[in-house]
Amino acid sequence: MEKSVLTAIERFSLLENTSEITVALSGGADSMSLLYALNSLKEGLGITLYAAHLNHMIRGKEAVRDEEFVKRVCEKLNIPLFCERIDVPAYAKQKKLSTELAAREVRYEFLSRVSRGAVATAHTASDNLETVLFNLTRGSALKGLCGIPPKRGIFIRPLILCTRKEVEDYCEKNGIEYVTDSTNLSDEYIRNKIRHNVIPVLKQINPSVEKAGVRTAIELAEDNAFLEECADKYLTDNISGGGLDISALPSAPIAKRAIKKFAESSAPELSLDNLHILELYRISTKGGRTGLSSGFTAEVKDNRLFITNNNLKNCEKIKFEVETERRFNDLFTKDEKINNLLLNNSLDCDKIIGKYVLRTRLAGDSIRLAGRGCTKSLKKLMNELSVPKKLRDSIPVIADEAGVIWIYGIGVAQRCAVTKNSNEIMIIKALEHKI
Repeated sequence: MEKSVLTAIERFSLLENTSEITVALSGGADSMSLLYALNSLKEGLGITLYAAHLNHMIRGKEAVRDEEFVKRVCEKLNIPLFCERIDVPAYAKQKKLSTELAAREVRYEFLSRVSRGAVATAHTASDNLETVLFNLTRGSALKGLCGIPPKRGIFIRPLILCTRKEVEDYCEKNGIEYVTDSTNLSDEYIRNKIRHNVIPVLKQINPSVEKAGVRTAIELAEDNAFLEECADKYLTDNISGGGLDISALPSAPIAKRAIKKFAESSAPELSLDNLHILELYRISTKGGRTGLSSGFTAEVKDNRLFITNNNLKNCEKIKFEVETERRFNDLFTKDEKINNLLLNNSLDCDKIIGKYVLRTRLAGDSIRLAGRGCTKSLKKLMNELSVPKKLRDSIPVIADEAGVIWIYGIGVAQRCAVTKNSNEIMIIKALEHKI
């Protein structure tokens, strides 16, 4: 199994630009094998290991058992552990999400916040096949059939070439103890239904179906990346004056992607499914007008596609100007009042993940503000703060590869907040002008 881990690390450049790895440690066979494998390979790889465990407070005493187990293991291996408890059922109820989706949202926010360098999750080739099949049953487009990416932002998957059977064999061979999550045994969750009922049938056809699934997903991901790149280039060359020039649309796979990107950038709060995209593509090829949700309209005029927010007609507009300045941290040597003003507009440069961009909000954006104990969508946050609707789509936002880290007039993300221990910081200066 360790050989497959090394192959994945090299093939997908999983350790590029980082020497610190935080293992997402549930205590199950997958994550325990990942922890031990990386611990065995760490000297050769030149990496420093950490671990992170989140008690979702779903399984009562069993969850506490898992928490205590990973604490003992990390203490034994001398691996620093970040450990928290978050009430996922309460979060799911508040957000009106399924428990499964809420757990995923909370878990990734936690891992992003406590991470040191990259975060290694224990997704295997078996998990990848389940994801592809799950997306296939929902009628997913190509992106959904690409499965679990070996690398996305700070998240890496060193076990992506390993099957669950190989993981369990590795644990048995090396005497690695692990705990079993009882929810994995129930068919209440869709993934479990696929795992327990569908995969065994596919293995009768091809015993190596999980490996085959990974190969297919990787090939599809490469094709999808090429189409996305083509769509981005088309957008760059054809957007002007708030509209998309559709006089010479490229082939449908590229055009649909470009139209989707254009619509979402024009109206971040829109939630576009495949039917929306097909309708937008139809009017782009044949002309016309179509209504969208949240008061938006798509219309073709003079061979250009426009997305109009009907709620903003005849409203006064605001133009924002944003500048940033990098400097050594000196906020805690100045007057306290100045600190309070600056801290909401300062970021710890060392905690910014990958590249950052200045943009406006996008559908699905969320943030865990410094000093607050929960993650909220930007839509809900702006509702609570009574931000005028006519301004919400133009308010500046800074985001890195893991999500939003600053919102004009609201504050910064907890994970990038400046503290006394911060070294290099970014000061953000923003002005607004009525136009």
